[in-house]
Amino acid sequence: MKRSKIIALCLAIGLLASPVWAANGMVGLGAGVAPDYEGSDDTTGVPMFMFNNNYDSGRFVKLMGANLKVNLIPNKTYSLGPVLNYRMKRSNVDNDQVDLMDKVDGELAFGVFGGIDINNLLLGLEVASGKDTGVTTQATAGYRWKAMPALTITPGIFTTYASDDYMDSYFSVDSSNRGGSTLPNYSADSGFKDVGINLVASYTPWENWGIMGLLSYKALLNDAKDSPVVDDVGDDKQLSAGLMVTYRWGK
Repeated sequence: MKRSKIIALCLAIGLLASPVWAANGMVGLGAGVAPDYEGSDDTTGVPMFMFNNNYDSGRFVKLMGANLKVNLIPNKTYSLGPVLNYRMKRSNVDNDQVDLMDKVDGELAFGVFGGIDINNLLLGLEVASGKDTGVTTQATAGYRWKAMPALTITPGIFTTYASDDYMDSYFSVDSSNRGGSTLPNYSADSGFKDVGINLVASYTPWENWGIMGLLSYKALLNDAKDSPVVDDVGDDKQLSAGLMVTYRWGK
């Protein structure tokens, strides 16, 4: 499934779950660059999309790229609810050795998330599971800084633990997935697969319109870092960036 179709699917789900009478919200559309696959040293252009709908009760619907969260708790400090992620497929990549391997199909991963927002200190935990690509657990921490009335900057850190199935799908190399590649055999086991930082800057100098910039850097760890698709032909340092035009409404 193409990235544009994934964005459309997530947007449709978000809109269905989000009545138009929310207290405030924001929508954004733009473009960016991201690794060609997880562990690649090549980049590719990607569309970028975000959609937030917030309610006076504290409930919200938030979509950032292919990550959709719905807070079911009427509380502005704590959040808890379902999460939906789309894990991008790995096929038709620039690296010849990885491209010769059997493709990894894209997959929807469902799970639950929880969060805490205390005096702009943001803590979160998200667990999501895909039928074929296993379970990931991600912990995040950040701070929402109102640098100027029109400028909000949110730096954050994160780390991700991945199950055997996830690591095997994306980082193992053996007779079952090698295809025509000559990369050496490698078995990737569960463990912490990455640690990284995010930076989001939202600038709204006009009443409704603004721009949002996003920067994400992560370092692959342990069996992910040592995989031949990373260590031999890729890069364990992963950088993504993008820029969106945004429109906000409400108070």
